[in-house]
This record gives sequence, structure tokens and C-alpha cells, in this order.
Amino acid sequence: MIDVKAENGVVHMTFPTNGMSPEHVNDFVIWLRVESIARRSKLTEHTARQLADEIKAGWWEKNKHRFGE
Repeated sequence: MIDVKAENGVVHMTFPTNGMSPEHVNDFVIWLRVESIARRSKLTEHTARQLADEIKAGWWEKNKHRFGE
């Protein structure tokens, strides 16, 4: 059972971790942080695509030698 309480600008969440490794718990917490940031973001889909294209282009320039180019 998941228990969520919000008070004084803070959310307290309790959930069972039976069968979850510490890494899985950490991954879940990270996902919650990313989701929270994404929901508050004012980034438009168009701008997000442009940013993704810039990131990919930069990555490719730095790594294309690894793929024989």
C-alpha cells in the first residue's frame, strides 16, 4: 500500500520495498524527481525537439570516430 501525505509544502510518501533492491528504490525516486520537473516545465514540444536535435548532433560529432566515420 502506498501512503502519501502532503503538509507544509512537503510530500511524505511511504511504499513497501519488499523485493526491491536499493538500486530499484533509487531509480524510482529519480523517476519521481524527473516526472516532477517535467510536469512543472514550460518547455514546449517544439523547443524540446530542437534541444534534443542539438544534443544528438553534439554527441555524434564527439563520437562518430567510434563508428568508422
